Amino acid sequence: MGPRSPVRHRRSTVRKVVGVSVALATVAALAAGCGGGGSGSGSGSSGGLTDVNVGYVAFDDAAVLFLATEKGIFAKHGLKVKLFEAASPTPIVASMVSGQYQFGFVTTPVLINTNLGGQKLKCVSVVDGQVDPNSDSAAFVASAKSGVTNPAQLSGKTIGVVQLSSINLLEAKKIAEDAGAKNEKFVAIPFPQMPQALADGRIQAAVVTSPFLQIALKAGAKPLAYPNSQLFPNGTVYCFGATAKYLSGNAKTAQQFQDAINETTVYAKTHLTEEKATLVKYLKLSAADAQAQEIASNYIPELNVQSISQTQDLMKQQGAIKSTVDPNSLIWTPPSSN
Repeated sequence: MGPRSPVRHRRSTVRKVVGVSVALATVAALAAGCGGGGSGSGSGSSGGLTDVNVGYVAFDDAAVLFLATEKGIFAKHGLKVKLFEAASPTPIVASMVSGQYQFGFVTTPVLINTNLGGQKLKCVSVVDGQVDPNSDSAAFVASAKSGVTNPAQLSGKTIGVVQLSSINLLEAKKIAEDAGAKNEKFVAIPFPQMPQALADGRIQAAVVTSPFLQIALKAGAKPLAYPNSQLFPNGTVYCFGATAKYLSGNAKTAQQFQDAINETTVYAKTHLTEEKATLVKYLKLSAADAQAQEIASNYIPELNVQSISQTQDLMKQQGAIKSTVDPNSLIWTPPSSN
């Protein structure tokens, strides 16, 4: 991971985030035939278990999802889960809207914009807990060729983010412009392609997550900031979501999914070696590289509504959105058994 690890450094807390205006009109168009790794026919049953399809983005913090699958925790809670990899959250949302996936990975800006666009989507569970304020598996880096050594030098530079509605763009814009940079250009690049794009000079900076971050660092990229832990300590920046339409008729399945993820999150905190071992299969890492990864979670299985509200408020302040949605309405709560 290089002479200086990008993780486990205590960082100053920055509480504000610049919003970015994102139109998710493409979701409706994509929904008719979106992929994300495969197709599915929706919930059914197999051998007494309920079949569900789950869309995810392949990076270190998805290890809880992998562990719940490999450890049999989903099966314990009555689910047979099939995983579908996607490059970013937007196609995952489209596949949930179309009924191909029942649950999927979504970042908070995408969650907010999807709901403002008229498609009701709710967070069902954490991905692996909240953001650890003292470590980060993602970094805002500059390429060795760029000559950039601090965010103030990013004026006019091209910055890679996983998608143009991502939490990464929100964070990169905030960090760059707080430092005085202007006229940055943002381009969408899948995480696995970012190290090469930096090395080739196609982009001068990027927000890269592990395990791809380590590749970029070995090629000479230099960390400028650690966005998640600096901007959203103990916050929720992504979740596993589902459409309100699906949830209205499948509360039991949603409860099973939530329970399984929450149980695995708590289990993973004291079984890090076992959790990281899943990255060998799902991220194609060597056993040694898998164990060297940082899972930047505090392993608290609770969604932080305040941090979602903070994101939305700042998006509104910066003109990224014209209206708002009640942050509490973005969280799914199991119906009372009474």
